[in-house]
Amino acid sequence: MFSSNHPQRFSKIAVALILFLPFLSVLSFDTERELPAHAVPPELEGVGLEEKLGNHIDTNLSFVDEQGKQVRIGDYLKEGKPLLLTLVYYRCPTLCSLYLNEISTALKELNLEVGKEFNYVAVSFDPKEKPDLAKAKKEVYVKDYGRGDGSGWSFLTGNDPEIKALSSSLGFSYKWNPYNDQWVHVSVAYVITPEGQISRYLKGIPMDERTLRLSLVEAGNGKIGDLTDSVALFCFQFDPSKNRYTLYAFNIMRIGGFLTVVILAAFLFRFWKKQNSSSTV
Repeated sequence: MFSSNHPQRFSKIAVALILFLPFLSVLSFDTERELPAHAVPPELEGVGLEEKLGNHIDTNLSFVDEQGKQVRIGDYLKEGKPLLLTLVYYRCPTLCSLYLNEISTALKELNLEVGKEFNYVAVSFDPKEKPDLAKAKKEVYVKDYGRGDGSGWSFLTGNDPEIKALSSSLGFSYKWNPYNDQWVHVSVAYVITPEGQISRYLKGIPMDERTLRLSLVEAGNGKIGDLTDSVALFCFQFDPSKNRYTLYAFNIMRIGGFLTVVILAAFLFRFWKKQNSSSTV
């Protein structure tokens, strides 16, 4: 049997539900409008990197160096030297300067010398930039490097068709953001073989000196580096998920197996020699 105040309780609940219904509809509407978990902000749409390892870049693409001279990408791949290549823009107030500083730091730690064992080229993807900007950038980083006479370094500018052709062959996509007057892009360095083949992508900041060295030695097809580099390349393999070289277990096991065979053979030889000596006596 219901108590006498039940109708009053019911009316209060009904009023509360009526008042709460609009909030339920708003919550439902907001849930439907939620962006997917992996949605890309509009500013970053069309910006990124599609790795094209093994592809060849067009070595005949023409650019202008820091002296205003017309050059081809292939000019930096002569004499069997690999190429370290970056796409930046020289007026960048943030990321590009930071990235170039990190590259400079890695190059100073490297015992391979720019211009001797490999070349370094920065290409501006902003077609409005001209050789005067490129020249100023080169002077800063060559001075900071402190080795050699600046040969092997080049900071290039170019026209939009050539820039787009190069960036497309590298899988590098970028876009202009009018809201802050900056180019939106990723930071990556490319290691190119003397034949113009994309050998390695080195992504992000900071740049690991050992990874850079092994990437250049690998791209140089044994023409640069020393015996320790060859051994390191046998023991280490590039891990794209970690963006560096890591120990390759299979080859380590092969070395271990080879050493085991050598030791066993030496032991058996000594045993056989001892037995022969005993039988002769």
